[in-house]
Amino acid sequence: MNLLLETDRLILRPWQESDVDHYMRLSKDIGYNSFCVPGQFFVENDEQAKAKISQRVNLFRERGLGKFPVFIREDGEFIGTCGLDPYLVDGNAEIELGYRLLLRQWSKGYATEAARAILRYGFEQLNLPRIIAFALPQNRASINVIERMEFDYLREFIHAGELHRLYEMKSPGKHE
Repeated sequence: MNLLLETDRLILRPWQESDVDHYMRLSKDIGYNSFCVPGQFFVENDEQAKAKISQRVNLFRERGLGKFPVFIREDGEFIGTCGLDPYLVDGNAEIELGYRLLLRQWSKGYATEAARAILRYGFEQLNLPRIIAFALPQNRASINVIERMEFDYLREFIHAGELHRLYEMKSPGKHE
C-alpha cells in the first residue's frame, strides 16, 4: 500500500529501508527520547536501525499502522514521527495516536498538524471506531496537543510503571 499524507507544512509516509539515517538521528535526539522508556528507541549502529525500520515496515504492510516519518514539505527535512500503533490498555486492544519530534522542532505546531493528518487517515482510510492517546501528566506539551484536538479525557492509568492520562476520540459519526 502506497501512502503519502500531506498537510500545509508537512509530509508523512511509511518507513522505507533507506531511512537508516533518519532513524539514527531520532535514536540519539534528547527531545525525541524525552518522556519515554529509557533506551526504547536507541540503536548503536545501522544494522540495529535497519531492524527497527523493518519492524515498522512490516506493521504498516500487515495493518496499515505505525509511526511514520514526518518531513517538512518545503525542504524535506526529517523532524520526527507521528502515527498509529496497536496498544493494550488493561488487556483491551486499542489503536494509539503518538507523535515524537526532534527537540529543535518543538513548539512550532508540527505535532498537532501531523496528528490531525493521522487522525483523518485512521478514521477515513482505516475506518477505526476510536483512537486513544496518552501522556504523562508532566508532559504539558503533549497533553496540550491531545486537548487541542478535542480528545475526551477518560482516566489515569499506569504505563511503563508511570501514571499517564488516557484520552479517546471516537470516529465522527460512529458512536457506541
